[in-house]
Order: sequence, then C-alpha cells, then structure tokens
Amino acid sequence: MKKAKRNFNNKLITILSMVAVLFVSLLTIGFVGVESFDLSGLSTAASVLATVPVLVWFKNDKFVELDESVLKTLSAEELAEYYNAYNANERKNINAAIEAKASKEDIENMKVKLQEIVDNQYKTLEKIVENQGLTIKKMQRPTAAQKLSAAQHIANAMTEKMEDIKGLQAVRKNGFITLDLKAAGTMLTTTNITGGNVPVEDREAGLNRIARRRTWVLDAIQQGDTFSRVVSWVEQQNPDGGAGGTVEGDLKNLADFDLVVVDETIKKRTVKIKISDEMLADIPFMASEVDTELTELLSLDIDDQLLNGDNLGQNLNGIITQATAFAAGTFANTVDDANNWDVLQVAINQVRIANHNPNVIFMHPSDVTAMKLVKGSDGHYVMPPFIAADGMQVDALPIVENTGIAVDNFLVMDGTKAKAFWRERMNMQVGWENDDFTRNLVTILAEARLLIRIKGNDLTAFITGDFTTAKAALETP
Repeated sequence: MKKAKRNFNNKLITILSMVAVLFVSLLTIGFVGVESFDLSGLSTAASVLATVPVLVWFKNDKFVELDESVLKTLSAEELAEYYNAYNANERKNINAAIEAKASKEDIENMKVKLQEIVDNQYKTLEKIVENQGLTIKKMQRPTAAQKLSAAQHIANAMTEKMEDIKGLQAVRKNGFITLDLKAAGTMLTTTNITGGNVPVEDREAGLNRIARRRTWVLDAIQQGDTFSRVVSWVEQQNPDGGAGGTVEGDLKNLADFDLVVVDETIKKRTVKIKISDEMLADIPFMASEVDTELTELLSLDIDDQLLNGDNLGQNLNGIITQATAFAAGTFANTVDDANNWDVLQVAINQVRIANHNPNVIFMHPSDVTAMKLVKGSDGHYVMPPFIAADGMQVDALPIVENTGIAVDNFLVMDGTKAKAFWRERMNMQVGWENDDFTRNLVTILAEARLLIRIKGNDLTAFITGDFTTAKAALETP
C-alpha cells in the first residue's frame, strides 16, 4: 500500500511539474514579441524537470514526432517528458527562424501554432490529473500585466523551493512541496495599474485651438491685384483760381492745379513653422493644424498691419497711421456732460463736412459695452435718439467691435476710399533649409505680398482719436 502511494506521489510530482512548466510556457509565449523569443523566464521552472529521467525522443540529432496513437500508449511521466522535449524543439526552431531573418509573419505563425499546442498539452495533463483524483481550478486567461506577474511568482517560488524539490526527486519522499506565492491583496486602480490608463480614456478628436480675434479690416475696404511691386496714382493738388461771374467783354475766370504722382511699395509678411517628419506622420491631425495655424497667424498679422502698420521697413502704411485726427471744430467746448456717443457723432460729422460718406465705425468691445451701460441720475439706461435700439448703430453707421483696435480708441471711416493691392495673395510653401534634410525636419512657410493705398485727397475720410481726449475737447468749460 505504501509503495503504491509512493508511486502515485512520484507520478503526481512529475505531472504537476510539467503543468507548472506548461503554464509558464503559455505565459511566456503570450508575452514576448516576434523580435525576441526570450526564454529566460522558464529557466527556473525548467530546472524542475531536469531531475526527471528523460527518455530519448531524438534520432540523429533530430526530434522524432510521435503519432497520436502512440502518444495514447505513453504513461503520464513519458507523456510529460515528450511534451517537454517537443516544446523545447519548437522553441529552438523559432529561435533559428529569427536568426535566419525569417519574415515577421512566418515567425508569428510559428508562435501561434506553438501556443495552440501548449494549450492542448495543458488540457491533456489537466485531464490526467483529474482522473487521478485531483482538481485543477480553471482560470481565465490573464491580461498582459498579469501574465508577467504570474510567471514571475512561479519562477520565484520554485527558486526558493528548488533544494526541496531536488531532494524530493532524489529520495522519493513526501508527495508534495508547498510553493509560497505572493500574498493576495486588495486591488486598487491607484496601486495595481501602471504604465497607462485602464480603461483607456475616451479621447475627443481634433485640437482645442487658442481663441483669437476675427479679422475684419479686409471686409471693410476694397481689394485688388497688381503685377508690379509698386502701385502709383495721380493726385490733383494745389488748386488755384476757380469759377465765377464774368462781365461782358472781361476775361474769363482762370483756374489751375498741379498733378502729382504718388506711390506705395509692396511689402512682404511671412510666418513659418519647422516640424519633424515624425510629428507630421504620427499625429493624424498635425498637417491640417499646421496649415490652419499658419493661415490664422498670417491673416491676423495682415489685418493688424492694414489698421495699425507704421510704414517702417516691411510694415504696411496702416489706416490709423494715415487717418486724420479727430477735431471738435465748431463743437469745441459746447457739449455738456460729453460722452462717447457725442464723440462718435461729431467724428461722423467731421467726415461728412470733408465731403465723404462714412460707412463704418470701429471700436474695442469694452468701449461699446461701456456706452451701453450709461445711465441717467435716476438709474434708467440712457440712449441718444440717433442710436439704434441695440446700441450698435450711430446715425445709421454700424459699429464693428474688435480687439484689433486699442481700448479708448475709435475709427470712423469711408471704407470705399481704402484699397488693398495683392502682389501675392496668401500662399503656403514646404521645403528644407540648412540641415533640415539630415535632421528629418521640414519648414512650412506662409507668406503674402501686398500694400494698402489711401489717396491723399481721401485722408479726411478716415477720422481717428481717443475718447478721453475727444470728450475733453467737446466738454463745456
């Protein structure tokens, strides 16, 4: 009876050892990549079988694969040894394929095939153990992180008990060895998840772009194209004499004027972004965002230059630079409690008495809001009769609010008297500069060439100033 029990225990040790090796094999096959079939994680577990007598499964240094009918006749120990030899030979073949630079697809197929075989071997040995009165608890296939952890636990536990296992194999005593694995603990997202987010976050598509002001000057003036770097025009200046009554027989009234040629030169405005090939290739929306960014930056620059350019260097000769300063004229020191509405009405009048027809007012949003909040002494909102109900029109002229004009400043103008001439409209170019090519960098450039023209006799169609100074000029002493 004792002998039979010892034989059973010996068989059980062999089978359980093989099950452990197969389990670690299964984890290892699932974890490693095609580029490297590292079997170091099996070294400790495989040493368990080193103490078991190994039958000869090789002939002339080649593995002999047995038919299914022959496998059914093998004992549990022989079947375990055969599986061990078979798997070792397959792993050798995979490593040989890697060294021979086989295709990634072929190597992956070999891995998949071996994993299927190991799965079947595990099931076969599991059935044998069950038939001998034991139950192996079935478990779900672990995740990648759990595979690595489980394999490490088994290897560490076998290393710690290796001397006991070797002694057991040598003297054939005691049927079981206890493997002390890591004690289970409470699983938390803060402690049991590393290397990324589980589950993966729901990433919204696209890019949350920086809020920037809209462009508006080009919408308020005329535009045209030119094929020259200089645009010129002829102005009538220095008029003398004029029309009048003539007595019979007297000389007719004489008038004359000068012709003066005036010109503006084309200016270039540019912006560029230097970016790596990898960033353009790896981030799906990057190319379109670079295009959008360059277009937006150059458009805003041109818009600002059309309004505020100081005509120095490559700066445009902006509208405010050329505009006529606000003048109170006959309204100086005549307005009680002068406010912003009063200033705008006098500025409109200044354009009209210069024989132009103003069609738009530009202001900063904060100044527009301040005008809407004006109240009387009893707390009611005050709106002059020449203002639209929504406060966005003064004497039928629309107010355009934009942060492109400074706080406390205003511009009243006849937009038909200003014109932007494009030599090159906005365009995009891609190329290399310096050592971009050898650094896998690319330079993306946006540029435009243009000028803004306001003829000398039309400068009084543009009135600008600041509210603080203008109100002081209107205020009664």
